[in-house]
Amino acid sequence: MLADVVRTLAPGRARQLGKLENAVVSIIAITTSAFFIMLAFGVYVQSQIALNWFIGAILAVAFLTTTGNPQRPTGRTVFSWTAAIVAVAISVYFTIMQPIYEMRLPMIDGLNLADRIGGVTLIVLVLEATRRCIGMTLVMVVLLFLAYGIFGHLLSGPFWHRELSLEDMLYQIVYTTNGLFGPALSVAALLVFAFVAFGTVLDASGGGDFFFDLANGLVGRQAGGPAKVAVVSSGLYGSISGSPTSDVVTTGSFTIPLMIRTGLTPTYAGAVEATASTGGALLPPVMGTAAFLMSDFTGIPYSNIVVAAIVPALLYYLSVFLAVHLRARSENLQPSADADTASVVTVLRRSWYYLVPIFILIWYVLTVDRPAFSAALALASLVPILMFRQRRPIAVGRTLLRALDDSTRRMTGIGVACAVAGLVVGTLAMTDLTGKISSALFILAHGNGPLTLIIATVIIVVLGMGMPTPAVYALASVLAAPALLALNIPLLPAHLFIVYFASMSAITPPVAVAAFAAGTIANANPMTIAVQCCRLAVVAFIIPYVFIYNPGILLMGSLWDILLSIATAGVAVIALVCAQEGYLTRPLGPVGRLLLVALGTSLLAAQAAISLLG
Repeated sequence: MLADVVRTLAPGRARQLGKLENAVVSIIAITTSAFFIMLAFGVYVQSQIALNWFIGAILAVAFLTTTGNPQRPTGRTVFSWTAAIVAVAISVYFTIMQPIYEMRLPMIDGLNLADRIGGVTLIVLVLEATRRCIGMTLVMVVLLFLAYGIFGHLLSGPFWHRELSLEDMLYQIVYTTNGLFGPALSVAALLVFAFVAFGTVLDASGGGDFFFDLANGLVGRQAGGPAKVAVVSSGLYGSISGSPTSDVVTTGSFTIPLMIRTGLTPTYAGAVEATASTGGALLPPVMGTAAFLMSDFTGIPYSNIVVAAIVPALLYYLSVFLAVHLRARSENLQPSADADTASVVTVLRRSWYYLVPIFILIWYVLTVDRPAFSAALALASLVPILMFRQRRPIAVGRTLLRALDDSTRRMTGIGVACAVAGLVVGTLAMTDLTGKISSALFILAHGNGPLTLIIATVIIVVLGMGMPTPAVYALASVLAAPALLALNIPLLPAHLFIVYFASMSAITPPVAVAAFAAGTIANANPMTIAVQCCRLAVVAFIIPYVFIYNPGILLMGSLWDILLSIATAGVAVIALVCAQEGYLTRPLGPVGRLLLVALGTSLLAAQAAISLLG
């Protein structure tokens, strides 16, 4: 019975596409990728028209490539084709009508019958695509918010809102930039797309192999080498791709089988890969979708976010790497590298040119602060690398076309998540539910800072159990951020706190997209992997609290404060991981583990006296 419920709530699976379906999807995907890469280079197209194209293409690809649920047949269906055609038709209709929509007076000019049908149909298609790509859990959450918008005027007390007509709701959600076509979808289309395309082309040009060889040269000869290679290579690749799922599929195809062959269980191997890949969404220079949304929502330059995120991301990887190292020592695991394994110097001498696009990306992100253009420029620098490796122009062209095709397919889940998040954000704006929840949260915590943070964490983690990262951040930023800001927490730490926990949704059950991807490769239960991921990353869940009270690790404050904060946080992470794993230079007893917990927590304390005691 429970298994049937889980399958009903689960997202669909990939379709087995015939030649016709694959050709149609490829044409849509390649043209969409090329279009948005041109926009990243600076070609001007009105943003609303670009978003119309994006939503039509993403929905069409979602319906043609994903089944309704895991039990549905993977062949061609009439409904999927119909839904895809309708999605494209609505996109074309909105584009044709755009000049008329621009002349409308908001909330004064009504919607005609075609607009109403088109708007309702688009909402239904977005919810259906969400059910297929993400799962029924998120659909039910969205329907709950929409129901509040429709029936909230019937409530009494603080959660009452004025009565909204269906036309008012439809207008706000679909025909303004406050809802479906709001900041989340705009960031996905006009910013994230360029980075996903760059990561896809980098992978197609051999970048994934380069990162794996580099990691193998760095740590492959150490005890537990395969697991350490997984952590380092996933971090290196994830810092560029910004996608935990893509990272797992790319690096995990090498590292997970290797870890299993050297003695680790399939569950632990999958968890190491998924946990390490999730950290890629926190590691500059690219980070993940949530960081781009944060820049757009807060107005903080992306370059400032990148700089602030460096130390917390490194602390995350320190905790995961050390946990893997201690497990390797306690179980006497063997290295993966042998005498023939290339050293780091050899790898760099052989493939140094992969550092060029990464340098271009970092340089332009930090100096020019035009992230989409930086990604497009870095992507262009990969073309000479492809020509150098493949020699033949025809082969280069085919590789680029496949990469453009894959880019749009990889963007499907992100695009759908951002679109459905817009439905909720639009409803929140109309009903002022944001302020009501924020006030309730603050009252519940009685104005207590730590308790407010804990409640905010619970909200974010619960949202993350049913949603992907972009949707979690989009909702949590309007639900929890006002309460954090009311505590006089600065804007950057408050929103980075939400980004951090939102990114962890990739490994928190039951959605745990990174764990599902790892489970497929490891041939292990994804839920068991997700639980193991949370155990591996348990110390990492403490880091956001650290930078709230010690902003020095966000590189904020005086040089002395920054250095002291980094040093104490680093030692604290080491102590807590050793306590968690029950191993230092030898197995630890209960007393030793408790002492290490006391040491770690005291070092992380905001009060100087307690930190000094530690």
